[in-house]
Amino acid sequence: MESYIIKCIAGIIAINEDLAIENYKLFKEDEVISNLIKIEDKEVISEEIELIDEISDKYDKIIIETTNRLSSYKEVKDYEKLITKSPNKCGDYLRENLEEILLEIKFAETKEDLKEKIIDINRKLTTAKVKKSSEEDDRLLIQAINSVDDIDESISKLVERMRDWYTVYFPEMDTIGNNETYIKLIAENDNRESILNNHPESFQDNIEESFGGDVSPEDLQMMKDFANSIYSLQNSRKQLEQYIEDKMESIAPNLKDLLGASLGAKLIAHIGSVKKLATYSASTVQIMGAEKAIFRHLKTGERPPKHGLIFQHPSVRTAKWWNRGKIARNLALKITLAVRKDVYSGEYDPQIAIDYENKIKQIEKDNPFPKKTSKRLNEEKKERKGKNKGKSKKYKGNKKNKKNKKKRRK
Repeated sequence: MESYIIKCIAGIIAINEDLAIENYKLFKEDEVISNLIKIEDKEVISEEIELIDEISDKYDKIIIETTNRLSSYKEVKDYEKLITKSPNKCGDYLRENLEEILLEIKFAETKEDLKEKIIDINRKLTTAKVKKSSEEDDRLLIQAINSVDDIDESISKLVERMRDWYTVYFPEMDTIGNNETYIKLIAENDNRESILNNHPESFQDNIEESFGGDVSPEDLQMMKDFANSIYSLQNSRKQLEQYIEDKMESIAPNLKDLLGASLGAKLIAHIGSVKKLATYSASTVQIMGAEKAIFRHLKTGERPPKHGLIFQHPSVRTAKWWNRGKIARNLALKITLAVRKDVYSGEYDPQIAIDYENKIKQIEKDNPFPKKTSKRLNEEKKERKGKNKGKSKKYKGNKKNKKNKKKRRK
């Protein structure tokens, strides 16, 4: 005999194979919202364990409608009887007849009361989810890393404008390639003479006098104020970087150790949360951020992408082209291991990053030169055959043309 365990807005219900309610556990009124959130977070609640224990003696199999792993129910006394299946026939039956069943188990007295109760629970559940979402640290982290990207874009445009503007007054400054140094010199000095006297090491050549035009004190002050605004943005960016470092250390220390704070935060921002990232497979993590290339591959048959955001990691970006795919796969595997350790255990394990470094060295040692696969060799053979066919046709065509010319002459 079989019994089915199904969760709903009212509590946990056991329905037998004849679609009759065997037993149920209603949530306490003040615990309804918290229990529903726990269920969404894939937690096994006490009411579910109690109900399974109560009915386990009567049935040979207990089928639980859940996406959780079976190992989550190890606390149950007759664990060997359990099976997980989602959806199942009793779950479908409950959803199709939810109103009648909730009235039968006395969740509400009348249909009107039931509707009001369901609306009230859904409203409170939505409010609790929004509140929980706003309190999560990874949301703050996502806003911070997105702010860094926005600041970088703004600074890039503003520095370009500043260079065009200041070149009129001090063209020799354009030889300074570092934008941060360029802006800092303008912001901290009153004029070009002050820059030349106090910071001669910033220039490649010895400059005694500038060939720039003279400007009024008002124009010079405006340029200096503009440089100060950019300088302030640059300082804000540094503060945000430190903030991201600290947040990543508290939220995902293993991921930070493996990828660095910035790339780790970008990966989390791309998905939406650390918990969501922990649910993805290594193959998905590997191409995360390369969605356009994937759709192009599906549409046109082009080669699929080997990496997405993780290409920004130095080990992938600087790898030799024939090793890049192997290194990207190994990095994706270590990312899934690191982020799951961060989410589910919270323990920092430096060995993850060390093992990855050792694996990279081994890959580079084993593959110093590119290897031609059988697939690639076949492609090259086809290419050569195609070229030879073209040459032979061309040769035959030239021969025929020569014969025809001779006939015409005769």
